[in-house]
Formats: sequence, structure tokens, C-alpha cells
Amino acid sequence: MKRVLVVCGNGIASSSIMVSVLSDHLSEIGLEAQIDKASLIDLSGAAGAARINSYDLLLSSTVIDNPDVTIPVIVGIGLLTGIGEEDVLADVDKVLKA
Repeated sequence: MKRVLVVCGNGIASSSIMVSVLSDHLSEIGLEAQIDKASLIDLSGAAGAARINSYDLLLSSTVIDNPDVTIPVIVGIGLLTGIGEEDVLADVDKVLKA
């Protein structure tokens, strides 16, 4: 099973919305994934990158500027605004179906 980490600034509101949208989408297309959420603050530095890299995909509410992150990163702001949501979900599908 693929693993997705969803992050936002505080790991509360925005990530919860993104998790909900992503969960609904994955259910609709019949794809199972473990989805966890976290705060960007909790994931800083090398230790944070190591935790991130244990996942298959990082879905973030903002750009991630950590050169130690080696997994695919998708900025999922479209899941919050609805603008570009389908593009974000298509990008997620590509990673999770690979």
C-alpha cells in the first residue's frame, strides 16, 4: 500500500481538508493508500526529511524547500481552493499508480 504524507503550516486545518479531499478521490477511483498528516514545523531539518522520505508522496499546502527530501512533492493548494484541483489529483494519481 502506498503512503502519503499531507502537510501544512500547523498540521491542523489545511491538511485536514486536503486529507478529506484526497481520501474521497482515492475511494472514488478504487485506490487504497495510507494517508497521514503533519505540521511543516515538525518536519524541518534532516530528521524531518528522513520521516518525509519514508513515504511515497508528500502533498503540501506550500512549496517544500528541503534538499534532503527525495520523494515526489506535490503542492496541493488546489485541494483547498478548488482551483486546479483536478490537476493536483491527476498528479497524485500518477505517483500513486506508478
